Amino acid sequence: MKILVPLDGSRNSENTLPLAGRLAEHWKAEVIALRVLDPTIGSGVDPLVMAVSESAYARMIQEAQDYLDGLAGTYAGIPLRTMYEVGEPGACIQEVTRREECSLILMATHGHSGFARWLWGSVAEGVARHANCPTMLVRLAETPVLFREILIPIDGSEPSLEVARHIGMFLTPETRVTLLHCTGAGEEQQAEARLRQHVDGRPWLRLECVAAPPPQGIFDWLAEHDCDLIAMSTHGRDGLAHLWNGSVMEEVARQSNCPVLVFPPGTLTSTASGGKNV
Repeated sequence: MKILVPLDGSRNSENTLPLAGRLAEHWKAEVIALRVLDPTIGSGVDPLVMAVSESAYARMIQEAQDYLDGLAGTYAGIPLRTMYEVGEPGACIQEVTRREECSLILMATHGHSGFARWLWGSVAEGVARHANCPTMLVRLAETPVLFREILIPIDGSEPSLEVARHIGMFLTPETRVTLLHCTGAGEEQQAEARLRQHVDGRPWLRLECVAAPPPQGIFDWLAEHDCDLIAMSTHGRDGLAHLWNGSVMEEVARQSNCPVLVFPPGTLTSTASGGKNV
């Protein structure tokens, strides 16, 4: 098993490495620290007319190697392998994930919104929408490795319900999982009756319905409950569809204090992934 940790050179992205190390120990996995170099960022180079001098390119590569060597020394206790890629960050992360057959991508999210998010984009959110394995987005450095309370927001669709069948590796005998359905006012009983079959006979799994639209209903629930991990599906939309529909996943990832585990459409099948069977 391999955990990919993409790094942009910031302290924020490096803060995910201790969590990756604890997960690797728990799962007997290898951690791959990936430094992605985009020569167009901060260089004044037009990304449509890529031209970087040979000396500047060599210096960039050497700085990346020195950076990764330093990380390897700092995190000597982690089963860590380092590598760098040159190119557009999202595409490089996707390629390494496929090539290395990674089981999880672990990324920091800066929590930007508004103009800052428009200016810098969000590599983490883009990766989470399209990766060929789940992506865990982490906003805070202090994160538990044992997830005793897991929240799965559902909308009644099959992909959202499938998430519960794919979190086996994150469960412990003490874990409790809540399926949370955000519905309209006065529709809670009808929604609960429709979804009850998914939790009956499973004492560790519970269903709750709240009369508020997402993501507000999710935030209201989080304000009143402990939660170690939020696991959810995403539709993987881009462009106008993404702009028009918005993204509950992205809003939750930017504001939640606990990690958000995202399953893109291609990662959800009808086969359960171990652990407690849903």
